[in-house]
Amino acid sequence: MIDAPLPPVLRRARILERVQRDGGASLAELASEHAVSPVTVHRDLELLSGEGLLERVRGGARSLPDTRPRIETAWNARVREAATEKDSIAVRARELVEDGSTIFVDASSTGLALARALELRPPTELTLVTNSPAIALGLTADTIHVIVPPGELNQHMRVLTGRWTVDFLVELNISIAFISAAGITLEHGLTTSRSALADTLNAAAGAAKTKVGLLDSTKFKRSSLLTVRSAQSLDLVITDDGVDPATVAEFRQAGVNLVVADRLASMLEDIDAD
Repeated sequence: MIDAPLPPVLRRARILERVQRDGGASLAELASEHAVSPVTVHRDLELLSGEGLLERVRGGARSLPDTRPRIETAWNARVREAATEKDSIAVRARELVEDGSTIFVDASSTGLALARALELRPPTELTLVTNSPAIALGLTADTIHVIVPPGELNQHMRVLTGRWTVDFLVELNISIAFISAAGITLEHGLTTSRSALADTLNAAAGAAKTKVGLLDSTKFKRSSLLTVRSAQSLDLVITDDGVDPATVAEFRQAGVNLVVADRLASMLEDIDAD
């Protein structure tokens, strides 16, 4: 069982992972594992079933074999990869969010971690724009006003992109855009393999007063097909302490404002003390 209840968006992702991994699970098991009531788990399973991600059965749920590989590679694998590191980055990024501001959070798994950090310590007022349906549906704090742009839904990656998305984003006045990517290098900057995603991230960054890159240590010195933005064009890049110190020094010497997030345990203590 987990130490404390997770925000709904992360809880549902882990419930789905559990059902797909084991082929099924009961309401009682899931309620115990996530420290919530069976009624809450029942609602989660109904939502996941409605999205076609699992099958509801009496007393629980079971996986859908034909969809399991697609969901595993496209979403749950990204959520699990470097999860602790992404949480550390998210807690540090949360410190930048001011009450009354408008922010953009992309559809990355690190963006999902930031949404969780916002749920753990909600602002008194915030407008959050995201191209992630999962993040939008999972944010339940009354003080967070969620805006989802129009666009084409990539069901594998659970992200909205395309011309409608870009046209919508460029008209906004965003305080901070939090964006991630497949990789980051000094030569090519932030990169991705999908042109529609590159256009969307670039539009969000262009509409923002402050541009913040959220890149865990596995993304450094990795390059993909298309450049989103140069590393130096970002006002801040937040990573975890898994980055080699020589790489940190190299990026800073090149003019990148790179911040290494503290380990999550100490940061959570700071939040609890507030």
